[in-house]
Amino acid sequence: MEFHMLGANDLSIEWQDDTRYWEWGHIPESRFPEVCTLREVWWLEIHGKLAAVNLSQNNTYVAYLVFRTTENCSGLDAPAKSSVSFRGVKRETENVYLQTPGRVRQDYVIPLRRNDGWMEIKLGEFEYKEGDDGEVEMVFKEVTLNKRKSGLIVEGIEIRPK
Repeated sequence: MEFHMLGANDLSIEWQDDTRYWEWGHIPESRFPEVCTLREVWWLEIHGKLAAVNLSQNNTYVAYLVFRTTENCSGLDAPAKSSVSFRGVKRETENVYLQTPGRVRQDYVIPLRRNDGWMEIKLGEFEYKEGDDGEVEMVFKEVTLNKRKSGLIVEGIEIRPK
C-alpha cells in the first residue's frame, strides 16, 4: 500500500523548541530517529505540509495524526478541530479527540489503535487529480485554554489512499 509519512521533525508543533513544553528523543517503537513528547501545554497545535507531487495522482487520500500517550497523560480528552487543505479547498472536522471522552457521540472522531501499536486519528481527506499541484496542509488544533495537556508522543502525520 502506498503512503507517505511526515515524522515529528517535519511538522510544525506549537512551542516544539521550548524544553519547558516539549521534549525530543528516540523511542524504539518509532520508525523515526526522534519523536516529540509533550511535557505540558495549554494550547496544542500541530501543522504538517506535503508537496502533492510526492503522491500518486487520481486518488483520494486520508491524513492521520500518529501518536501514543504516556501513562500519566492528561487533558487529551478535550475536543479539538482538524483540517486538511488542498487547492483552495479546506475541509474541517470538529470534535476530534486524542483520548476517548467519557461519553462518545456518533459525530466524534476518536483514536484507533494501529497494528504497529501506535494510535491514529483521522485529520481529514482530499482528492489529488492529474494536473493538480501545490501543498497539502494538515492541522490538529486543541485550544481549550482551561485544560492542561501532557503526555502526548507525536510520531508524525501519515497520508495514505482512502
